[in-house]
Amino acid sequence: MKAQFENKIMSSLLLFIDHHLLSKGEAFTNHAGLFYPVTNLYNNYYTYAAPFKQMVNDDGVSNATVMKTVYVDGVQKNIGQGGLHGINHFQGQVHFTSNQGNSVISGNYAVKDFNVYLTNDPEQKLLFETKHQTNPKYPQQLSGLAPDAQPYPAIFIKNMGGGNSPAALGGMQDTTTTARLVVLADSNYKLDAVCSILKDLGGNRIHLSVNTDLPFDAIGSYTGVNYNYGTLTSESYASLIQDVRVSRMSMVGDFNRLNPDVFSAFVDIDISTFRTP
Repeated sequence: MKAQFENKIMSSLLLFIDHHLLSKGEAFTNHAGLFYPVTNLYNNYYTYAAPFKQMVNDDGVSNATVMKTVYVDGVQKNIGQGGLHGINHFQGQVHFTSNQGNSVISGNYAVKDFNVYLTNDPEQKLLFETKHQTNPKYPQQLSGLAPDAQPYPAIFIKNMGGGNSPAALGGMQDTTTTARLVVLADSNYKLDAVCSILKDLGGNRIHLSVNTDLPFDAIGSYTGVNYNYGTLTSESYASLIQDVRVSRMSMVGDFNRLNPDVFSAFVDIDISTFRTP
């Protein structure tokens, strides 16, 4: 099915939130490390994963190391060399067209302080069942993260609905969309910082990115074309963030079952878009 307005507004919000946190909050850490083999996910590709996800892939973020090459036994490989097909920053994976055997695969990249996901999961599941921590506080054997792992600190973006109201003659509508951000942090400091940045989003405009302009392949990998949020082609109209409300979670009642190492909050965002359906 062709992407509709709801698809565009939610994916555009994810890209906007991700870029804003990385740029304004400098919410990333440059890192160098190894990649480990994981179960092959795609036919004809061999996948190797880092112990972290997500990696920064936005060239518009100052001072962040965007990984565009991989080292195999210390030898630098660009896309298309040595069987290197692509780099999936979102999943923290690299894909080869040939088995690298016992070769040591490594790279330099920036790890996000907060991963950003779109979700339809209920809040209870996100709060009570999110277990994987991006930066563990205790030593453990390193390995590649599982493809379906969604580690925290993280922000889960959920569409809470909305509606249309007449805005002008000719069928122009004011489309309102409410998004809920479930914020999971590993410290009270980080939770306060990210909520402060999100609280200040009122009045910002979100340009609706055209899906085909994202320079990734079918499995979400970088294949040699740079991604820069600031240069994305946008629709002739933009969406306006009208209101932002932050609610901190209290550790009472059922919330006693929350992981004590997770600090959480809800951030509700109201978005207005003038458009002709």
